[in-house]
Amino acid sequence: MYHNVERGVRPSNHFYREVTVSEFSFSVREPKIELYEDGFEGICKLGRATYGRKLSKLVDTIDQPMVIAVDAPWGAGKSVFLKCWVGAHSKENDGFANTVYFDAFKNDFMDEPLIGLTAAVGERLLTKGDKSAWEKAKQAAAKLAKPALKVGISLASAGLMEAGSAIVDAGLETGSKELEKASEAFWKKEDGKRSAMEAFRDALMELTRERTLVIVVDELDRCRPDYALNLLEVIKHFFDVDNVHFVLGINLGAMANSVRARYGHQADGERYLQKFITLSMNLSGKEMRGIPNQSQIMHFENVADQIGLSASWKSGWIKAYLEIVDHHARLSLRDVEKIVTLAMVSPEPSEKPPAKIHFYIGALILSILAPQVLEMARRQELTAEALFSVLNLRMRPENSSNSDAHEIWSLLVAREGRSLPVYLGEAKATHFGQHDPRGLLRTVIAETIDVFRPIL
Repeated sequence: MYHNVERGVRPSNHFYREVTVSEFSFSVREPKIELYEDGFEGICKLGRATYGRKLSKLVDTIDQPMVIAVDAPWGAGKSVFLKCWVGAHSKENDGFANTVYFDAFKNDFMDEPLIGLTAAVGERLLTKGDKSAWEKAKQAAAKLAKPALKVGISLASAGLMEAGSAIVDAGLETGSKELEKASEAFWKKEDGKRSAMEAFRDALMELTRERTLVIVVDELDRCRPDYALNLLEVIKHFFDVDNVHFVLGINLGAMANSVRARYGHQADGERYLQKFITLSMNLSGKEMRGIPNQSQIMHFENVADQIGLSASWKSGWIKAYLEIVDHHARLSLRDVEKIVTLAMVSPEPSEKPPAKIHFYIGALILSILAPQVLEMARRQELTAEALFSVLNLRMRPENSSNSDAHEIWSLLVAREGRSLPVYLGEAKATHFGQHDPRGLLRTVIAETIDVFRPIL
C-alpha cells in the first residue's frame, strides 16, 4: 500500500494500470499553429486569450510608438502565446492588420538586424501598393546597414569613428589636397546616410498612415547577446515612428545580464533596457506563496495526457507535488515537460516503506528545479532551508491533504539532537519504521533518478 499525498492511502496496485516505457511518447509535440490565421481557440490551453485581448486593445488604441515586452522565463510558453496572438489580432481586424511575426533566433546568423526586420515587413505586407512603397525602405536600409553605420551611436559620430583616423593619416602622407578630398568623400557619404534614414522613416510613415504596424519579435532571449542588443538599438533608432509598435518575446532578467556581458558587470542592465522598452506584460502572472501554479498545473495535465503519463499512478502524485512547489522556485512550462519526461523513463522505487514514494516524486521535482539541492541529499547534507525553498511544506498543514508529505520531509531534515514535536515523533514509526530517512532518500535517488539523469 502507498500513502497518497491527497487521499492518505493508495489502493493496491491492481487498481492501477501500470504504463510501460514502450507505451510512452518521448517528446512533447509543439502545437501546430498556422501563422496569421490561428488564434488562441483550440490551441492555447492555458487561458491566455484574455492576455491577448488586453494586448490587442493596447496596440489598437495608442498612436505613439511603443515597445512592449512580453516578459517570462525561458520555457514559459512565450512563442505559443505570440504566434496565437498574431492570428487573433489579425482576426480582430478582419484580416487586415499589419502585424508581422519575426523570429529573431532564426535571423541572428546575420550581423545586421535592420535587414532582417525590413525583409520580414516586406514579405508580410498585404497590398501591392504597400509593397511598392516599402521598396524605398528596403533600398534605404541597404545603405544604412553595417558596416556603413554603427547602430546605437549618432550617425555623425559613427562616421567619424570609422573614418577619422584614416583622414588624418591621409593628410599627413599626401598633403592638404588629399585631406580635402578624403574629407569631402566622408561628408558625402554621411549626407547619403542621412538621406537614407529620412527615406526609411518616410516609407514607414506612408505605410502606417491608415493602419498601425505591429512587429512581433519572438525568441529574442535565445539570440546571441550582441545581436539581441543590436536589434533593440535598431528598433529605437530606425522604427521610432507613430503607429509603429513592437511586441517582444523576452526574458528581461536574462537580457539585463546580456547588457552586463557587453558593457561590463558594473552596467545597470535594467536601467539600460528602460531606454528601449516602453512597458512590459508579465506572461507568468502573479507569483504568491500559497497560490498553486495554475498555468503549470494545466500544462502538466495537457502534457501528461498527450504523452501518456496520465494513465500511470505517477500522474496524480506529480500533480499534487507541483501544487506545493514554492513560488520562489520559478516553475516554468518547460520544467513541467522535463519532469514528465523523467517520470516516464525513471524506474519505480520498491513499495516499502511508504515514504519512498514521496521521496521519489519529490526527487523528480528537485532534479529539474534545484539539482544542487538534490546533490545535497546525495551527500546526506540536505537542510530544511534548501528543501523548503522548493517545496512549500515547512509549516504543518491545517488540512490533511498534505499532512503525510509535511511529516515525511520534515523528519528527513530534522536536526539531530533536537526534540521533535509530538506529532512528528508519532509519525516517524508510521512512515519510516526502522529506516534512517536520509539513507532511505539516497537509496531512492540511486535506484530511480540516477538511472537516467536529465540534461538541464
